[in-house]
Amino acid sequence: MAERSPADFARDTLKLLAARRLQPTPENYQAIYEEVAGLLPHIPFPKAPLRRIATVLPSQTPAQKRITRNFSQAIEDEDWTALQSAIADFAKLDVNTSAPPLAPPDLLPQTIDILPPNLAHQLARLIETIISAFGEEDERMYELSQQLVSFLQKDAPPVAALEQLLSNYSYRLSFTAEDQAQRRLSIHALLRMVGEHIVSIASHDEPLQKQAQALSSAMEKPWTLRQLDAMQAHLKSLLFRHLEIDGHRNEAHQQLKDLLAEHTHQMASLGKLSEHHAHELHDCAERIQQAQDLGDLAMVLQSVVQSGSALATENRLVQAQLADLREQTEAQEHTIEELAISLSHIEDSTRHDPETGTLNLLGFHDALMSEAARSHRQTQPISLSTLQVDHLAAIEAEAGPTAVSAALIHMARLIRSTLRPQDAAGRTSPTQFSVLFPGTKPAQAAQALARLQAAISERPLLHADRRWTLSFSAGVIALNDLDTPAQALARAAHACEQAQHMGMGRVALS
Repeated sequence: MAERSPADFARDTLKLLAARRLQPTPENYQAIYEEVAGLLPHIPFPKAPLRRIATVLPSQTPAQKRITRNFSQAIEDEDWTALQSAIADFAKLDVNTSAPPLAPPDLLPQTIDILPPNLAHQLARLIETIISAFGEEDERMYELSQQLVSFLQKDAPPVAALEQLLSNYSYRLSFTAEDQAQRRLSIHALLRMVGEHIVSIASHDEPLQKQAQALSSAMEKPWTLRQLDAMQAHLKSLLFRHLEIDGHRNEAHQQLKDLLAEHTHQMASLGKLSEHHAHELHDCAERIQQAQDLGDLAMVLQSVVQSGSALATENRLVQAQLADLREQTEAQEHTIEELAISLSHIEDSTRHDPETGTLNLLGFHDALMSEAARSHRQTQPISLSTLQVDHLAAIEAEAGPTAVSAALIHMARLIRSTLRPQDAAGRTSPTQFSVLFPGTKPAQAAQALARLQAAISERPLLHADRRWTLSFSAGVIALNDLDTPAQALARAAHACEQAQHMGMGRVALS
């Protein structure tokens, strides 16, 4: 009879599993296979329980540590013989254990009177770090810190003196820490007071109220360096908005003052004319009493009629001038309302591109400077990329400027949806976008742009019953501390031109 192969055993094993209606688990398969092949049952090595036993074995003495290490190694090697030997060693160790001999007097632990040099050096570095964190505003704290550092830098500083110095230093440090916490609360209160004051001055201005709410929300979060930058940006926007409103209010106030001055002048002229008419009427009354015949009365009545006609004419003129003043006042109020409406969009229009919704050149400069400062503080890389949509001239020649505008809007939408939330995108020229990649090396930024290329190819532009598959060329650079925003954008644009020379749809690293 021919010798059966392992494949035959495997087929018979599967047949028996099906015939016995057993689950095809590894344990059932191994048991049936051993039965078919005529092998002895294989008992798995209990690693997990033995490892738990190894964790509770004593390891205080060198002998115990050695035996415990051998026990753990036998478990990992699945060596029953080595495991048995380690257990026997533990048994012999327990039999031979006796009371440990007393250490000779010269080996008994000694009290440390002198601080070890390495420990003294580390303590000095710790104190110097505390000095840099708290600054030199607290003169007493700075003096104690310098005194402690000088003491630790001496050769063999005594522990007793160090204990006294550390006691004084920790006592003073507790006051300084409490003072720093109180300063933070005071700064928080001052910022909140400034925001509430500005809001109360212009309570009718909705954009200013939103900026104040954003500042209040930023102050509630932990004051990290990133959060402080956000608070500074919100406070700058709040003050900028307040100055604009105040400037337009002063202009409107001055124009209203001029209108009121003109009105007062006209009323004064009317009062003088009325006074002159009253004086003439009084003279006419006296002349009527003194008149002897109708001829004298006719002359008096003629004077009264002339004075009344002059007064009526002057009243009509004044009323017409007052009507003109009223119309000018209403026109000025309407202008003020239009200014308030237009000012509600002034912040977005100065920082964002109205067509694509991305940052404009000014807003992108601010974002670049903020991210560059944060990258310098955290010593993280930062990359900048400039993107140029390919074949825009052909699209414009075929479908007109509206198709170019639709292509740019489609490109901006895909940039925002594909890249990370922390990546800032802006329209830095009529046909170019720039993207800032914080904490990213140029090679990683190039990979992100490759994903953007794939997303653009999968989502074409639908415009004027046409389907346009867009692409872009991009240049990627690594920012350095010496670059201004204009210089960095110029280098990125030059890298983008290199990508275009290489062929459309390419990414060039510079």
